[in-house]
Amino acid sequence: MSLNFSQSFLPGIKILIKQFTTICLTVITLLVISGCATTTQQKKTGFLGSYEQFIDSKQYKFTKIYQEKTFSDTDIAAITTIKLHPFELWIDNSSSENFNPQQLAELSSYFTRTLRAKLKAKNYHLVDTPTADTLTIRGAFSNIQFTAPPLSPTDFIPFRIVLNAGNAAYLNITDKKDIITTVSIEVEFLHGPAQRRVFAMLATKHLEVTVANNGTDNLAAVTTILNKWIDNFVKKISDLRDAG
Repeated sequence: MSLNFSQSFLPGIKILIKQFTTICLTVITLLVISGCATTTQQKKTGFLGSYEQFIDSKQYKFTKIYQEKTFSDTDIAAITTIKLHPFELWIDNSSSENFNPQQLAELSSYFTRTLRAKLKAKNYHLVDTPTADTLTIRGAFSNIQFTAPPLSPTDFIPFRIVLNAGNAAYLNITDKKDIITTVSIEVEFLHGPAQRRVFAMLATKHLEVTVANNGTDNLAAVTTILNKWIDNFVKKISDLRDAG
């Protein structure tokens, strides 16, 4: 009795393809669902006091914003002075396990110090007492988390598995690990001496990085995210001012 080689393996190949397709669809569905949930459910520490009238940002993922309707880009362009409160750090026990008290204090001072320097570089005047053309900025960051990257559909492709195995060996030799750093921020912008809230934001940023297993790179991983927020904010308000 003769048996065609390709015919004998065909049913098994079809089963593998079907299983692979099912796995991919499941993973994609989970990723989509988790993405939507993150966008609409931002962490609230209580720092801002009121969280009413926040809506999902149409421009940025994982961000909710509040904007007073009477305060426009033209008003932002007219801002010449800024009062900057030191940014606070609101964290839970799981976050503090990754840092010692000195590192936590450094994160807070680093954010405020860097934001102040970059605002000055764009010719904003930093003041202690707000006037009619002053924007007061106060904020806090929280929810600092380190998690392993989730599986993606390409992780189930054979050559991808080989690449991942090689990366795992490299990480083991160098005593490194791949992580997703997550940091949330709450910030509000108050206008004039009356300290009227004109804009506020709740945002969470995720960044995949490679860090040391002993935790020495944790501080650098978080400051990378903080730098992105600082650069985006300073560029936004200075671009509006310059265009105006």
